[in-house]
Amino acid sequence: MKRLFILISALFVVANVSAQSNKTSNLNYVNATELTMLGKLCETANPYHRVEAQNIKGISRSESRLLRMASGLAIAFKTNASDIYVKPTYGEVCSWDAYAPLASTTGFNLFIKDDKGEWIWAASSARKVIPTKENRAKMNQPLKIINGLFEGEKECILYLPLFSELTALEIGVNTNASIEKLANPFRHNIAVFGSSFTHGSTASGTGLTWPAFFSRSTNLHLCSFGMYGTCRFQPHLGEVFGQTKADALICDAFSNSEIDEIGVRIRPFIESVRKGNPNMPIIFIRTIYREHRNFQPAYEKMEQDRIDYVEKIMAKIVKEYKNVYYVNVSNQTGTDHITSADGTHPYSYGYHRWAQAIEKPILKILKKHGIK
Repeated sequence: MKRLFILISALFVVANVSAQSNKTSNLNYVNATELTMLGKLCETANPYHRVEAQNIKGISRSESRLLRMASGLAIAFKTNASDIYVKPTYGEVCSWDAYAPLASTTGFNLFIKDDKGEWIWAASSARKVIPTKENRAKMNQPLKIINGLFEGEKECILYLPLFSELTALEIGVNTNASIEKLANPFRHNIAVFGSSFTHGSTASGTGLTWPAFFSRSTNLHLCSFGMYGTCRFQPHLGEVFGQTKADALICDAFSNSEIDEIGVRIRPFIESVRKGNPNMPIIFIRTIYREHRNFQPAYEKMEQDRIDYVEKIMAKIVKEYKNVYYVNVSNQTGTDHITSADGTHPYSYGYHRWAQAIEKPILKILKKHGIK
């Protein structure tokens, strides 16, 4: 009986693998570069890098590695397919930690526009292996995003991994289905420079960062330059933002920098942006409340001292520089203390609240500059 059970189990596994193989072989793959890239402002040899980092004088190895990650990038397309797969090729830069789900660090997130014109979550998928070099072969296998979609044409946005480098990407649909470019559904080009919050740390899906929420809510094209813990008013990065000719720049720049750093670097940063784009509005936003403050007096004082200092210096900065703004919204993630993942970063519910909290004041500023 035991042998019979083992034999039946083995046959089941073989049949399941065979069915999966047949499923993935009955697909037509297209290179994602033939579709519409969202979230990108800079021309790069690797289309899934956010910046051509090796060309930036003064950039550090850590900054370069982070900018090679695909955070904030997405592919827009329309298809009548019932099944959608991806065939990614991951580069050498992949990151993962205890608080970061694979669904966001190495995975993909699909949104589909509904009959009301709203972008609705449709699927999230990731290979269930730790992103080490030893697992690259497994990670590069075809991955199902969704099966059994409704009939008819669908407008789709597929968000790319937040903490992984891609060197190639193909999107697969049923062999009898079409897949074509979708015109960029978002308006204008707005660069976003930020910390791990902007990069998407602890987000539960790649399309569930605050810039992604903000874009879908406002139909504005936010292009994320989230850089984990290295967002510290670097002038060499300010020059990059000026050279992109973005319509505006939003900065989540007070989340990493210490008080001394802010005082020394903020003016050179603004001036470095203005070298390439003298009139571009620059909008600085307040950092969020970190839950570590709740029961640690020393940490609470350090955080509050930084916020108080930022308010004082920004009161001067907005008077010194034309078209520089400070959006000072407190409690962006709420006051009920339920959104934190690790005491610093919020889960996606917190990112959604953050996007909602800053939406009206930022839209008011952008409208002054004809960005609406």
